[in-house]
Amino acid sequence: MNRRVLLVAYYFPPLGLSGVQRVSKFVKYLPAYGWDVSVLTVKPRSYFAFDASLLQDVERPGVVIHRTSSLDPTRLFPKRNVGMPGESRRHLFSRISQVLFQPDNKIGWYPFAIRKGRRILANSPHDAILSSAPPYTDHLIASKLAESAGLPLVLDYRDDWIDNPRHSYPSSWHKNRASLQEKRVISIAKSIVSINSVIQANIRSRMGDGPTDTSHHVIPHGFDPDDFRDAVEVDGRRMILFYGGIFYDAQQPDTFLRGLKCFFDQNPAAREHVVATFAGYLPDSAVELVSILELSNVVDHRGYMTHEDLIQELQKADVLWMTIGKQAGSEGISTGKLYEYLGSRKPILGLIPEGVAKKTLVEYEASYIVEPDDVNGVAVAIYNLYRQWESGTLPVPPEAFVTLFNRKRLAAELANVLNESIKSEDK
Repeated sequence: MNRRVLLVAYYFPPLGLSGVQRVSKFVKYLPAYGWDVSVLTVKPRSYFAFDASLLQDVERPGVVIHRTSSLDPTRLFPKRNVGMPGESRRHLFSRISQVLFQPDNKIGWYPFAIRKGRRILANSPHDAILSSAPPYTDHLIASKLAESAGLPLVLDYRDDWIDNPRHSYPSSWHKNRASLQEKRVISIAKSIVSINSVIQANIRSRMGDGPTDTSHHVIPHGFDPDDFRDAVEVDGRRMILFYGGIFYDAQQPDTFLRGLKCFFDQNPAAREHVVATFAGYLPDSAVELVSILELSNVVDHRGYMTHEDLIQELQKADVLWMTIGKQAGSEGISTGKLYEYLGSRKPILGLIPEGVAKKTLVEYEASYIVEPDDVNGVAVAIYNLYRQWESGTLPVPPEAFVTLFNRKRLAAELANVLNESIKSEDK
């Protein structure tokens, strides 16, 4: 008979975007490894993107989904789908949130989740509690529930908390407050899971003389083989350079677009045979840059897509590209996009600095890696890929490496962590 874990996750289908993928795939595959899942999440209201197709993965035997209200700011918008704000507005909203809310602007969910979580645990037996963050409010909720119910707690870090390169603290008070919150959460946890070794090392460093019986594990992002099971016909008449996702902070398309322009200036005949496809939100500044660089006839912007449709477009492409951008702490960024790219087995052009993402692409082998601001390097990489595409010799990654990131295998690793937390509790 399966054990049962309560998963605390604000971001959960039908909410879309990348923060949903990891937890929804864990929910999908954990029952196969001895763990049924109860999910504590929010009622979907106002958000930047919705993807009802993702519910297909989580609405299955063994999974029970509990939804509550919340008072976080994003739920105050009158429309259900509010769309992604421009960078200037996003920075402004982010700054206001960082001043007013600790640990993040989802703290308005806390009282609703605690009340509902206690009812869930009182009415049905559970063996462990798991939370995935961001938002870090998830960890606060899970730790409170675990402490009051006497259940082992497992924390999943999709991003760093205190040393997150995409987060800035308005004052030392704010950072100290967040540090105290994290220390308290960690003091309760039996196990801590991180998506990469850099985040894991940061957490260990911050723990200092903290609890020595807390185990640490790295379980990276991954891809779901079920998403790639349907064969897709590739055009073949043009080399498709594909980007799927959003842009924010230092992660911008400018260098790629300028490199593409440089490639076409040096190889004008290639305009008939190369297209850059964007699936997701393209910033207004990038749309303007496409026009300035006279790339409108070779850039195909598809807008936001469901995850299912995005995977279809990804499979139709010849080359996938991604960027992280240069900023403090970028060595610890390993986006979920990269690992879904790995599942495609397609060549990848990475505009990335030193760090865990670069290491992954080096081991993937079917990759071209350039610095995030190297326009000429992008042009040269596109040229080399174009020549390989013409001759039918685009590189293929080693299958043994790709299968390391199969979400079924990663769910089995998480099940082992949960099993370990139970044994630790019994000692």
